[in-house]
Amino acid sequence: MRWDDLRYLLSVARQGSLAGAARELRVDATTVGRRLAALEKALGTRLVLRGSRTLGLTEEAEAVVVRAREMEDSLRSLSDAVSREEKAEGTVRIAATEYLAQALLAPHLGELHARHPGLNVELVVGTEIVDLQRGDADLALRIAPPRGDALVIRKVGDMAFAMYAARGYLRRRGAPRPGDFRNHSVLAYRTTLTSGPESEELTRLTQGGRRLLQSNSTTVLREAAAAGLGVALLPCLTGERDTRLTRVGAGVLGKRPLWLTLHKDLQRSPRVRAASDWVVELCKREKAGLAGTEATAR
Repeated sequence: MRWDDLRYLLSVARQGSLAGAARELRVDATTVGRRLAALEKALGTRLVLRGSRTLGLTEEAEAVVVRAREMEDSLRSLSDAVSREEKAEGTVRIAATEYLAQALLAPHLGELHARHPGLNVELVVGTEIVDLQRGDADLALRIAPPRGDALVIRKVGDMAFAMYAARGYLRRRGAPRPGDFRNHSVLAYRTTLTSGPESEELTRLTQGGRRLLQSNSTTVLREAAAAGLGVALLPCLTGERDTRLTRVGAGVLGKRPLWLTLHKDLQRSPRVRAASDWVVELCKREKAGLAGTEATAR
């Protein structure tokens, strides 16, 4: 049995005659009759009851038509899916931390949608490293790259951290001195999430200070600092652009590489490539803000 023969049966079922099916399929009526006969032979049963002007379907044919329509719908869906892939359409899933999703990606999603109107974005937000090899996401933007032989990993920038506090807090407590944070409160990431130069520098600079709040959320730390609760360790892109905060000290505490990761098998996918190119371009444009060197008017 051939799928093409089933197509002829479906057309006859829709049109009710050999001539109607021939017009729909753009062949002659003789070809339609021949293909129906071939299908009947392959299935070993009569499918069509031939009248003078119309064709009727046997009960067996009705059952075949139901299944054939399901196959036709599946093939159409498959064709539509492939077409969307070729046109950078469909859904692309980008995994990122809460901070990167909120401060870097979300404000600029309009640009991506303007370029690719048929592309939908699903932001997978969290601190856990997703398994790209298992298909948990299509792309991941992280300061700690996922591991795996089947992954393509690209550095797209550096993310700097510094200490920030509300002006009201600094007026009340005064500016803390490096290495002497007595009488000051420190707001920082949870111990399980901190590592690298910025964490080590924070520990050195804030000796004597009280760890009043620890959280896995950049937003929580930023809002607590803005409310005057203490001095917070924050990514510079967030701290510099929040007019409620001012940087404590002139320099940054440390920088972490920012990695974009995807599965090798998705490199040539138009929808994934479109999102990947946009993320790379965005990180390049926001380079100064991410690195903490952006001049911000206060």
